[in-house]
Amino acid sequence: MPCTVTDRIGYRSSAGAHTAQANLSVIAVPSSTAQTYDYTGTWRPNAANNPLIVGSPALNHGQIATTNANGEFTLALPYVTETHPLSPEAQWTILFPDGQMVKGVVPAAAGPLTVDDLIETYGWAWVNAVYVAPVTPGTLTRGIANFTGAGSTVSIVFAPAFVSAAYVINIASSIDTNTSQPMEVSYNNKSTSGFDLVAKDAAYVGTVDWSAVL
Repeated sequence: MPCTVTDRIGYRSSAGAHTAQANLSVIAVPSSTAQTYDYTGTWRPNAANNPLIVGSPALNHGQIATTNANGEFTLALPYVTETHPLSPEAQWTILFPDGQMVKGVVPAAAGPLTVDDLIETYGWAWVNAVYVAPVTPGTLTRGIANFTGAGSTVSIVFAPAFVSAAYVINIASSIDTNTSQPMEVSYNNKSTSGFDLVAKDAAYVGTVDWSAVL
């Protein structure tokens, strides 16, 4: 039986109230596509793209929930004991509609848990990174990185790692939502396990299309 994460998406009104927003997408992405999951005693591979997730190859092996009229969403994430291989422990990243993300190991608790529960009790953390699934394992991957204005760096993590760090990175950044001006984005810390995208301005809000080819 998986761990249930249930919470509500909305904004804070001028009166200090939580105002729900409906029909927004919340996506949960596993740390690797090279996993099998326990479905009531039968183990199945996570080997198909989710047709409900469009726009980013980095996300299409995940699961997606849509908020209802109360802004509520629910995700059912497999426990570590419901995931093979058992080691290293699988991590999941939850991606919110504004591009913010939290990441961690699914706790051994039935729930329903809130996002605050995951962070305050079970060691999850806000991050500027999302694990990505390769198009061709070890040689080709691509995706879309979201910059939310919370920092200048977004980490791209390959799962599995490339066989060499001599790959070519291509980057195309959108204009800055704050200024409507182009934003300079470069890469740093290139390794077989991934690289960092670094924006010139830490307040940058926008998206970066990227690819890595060996």
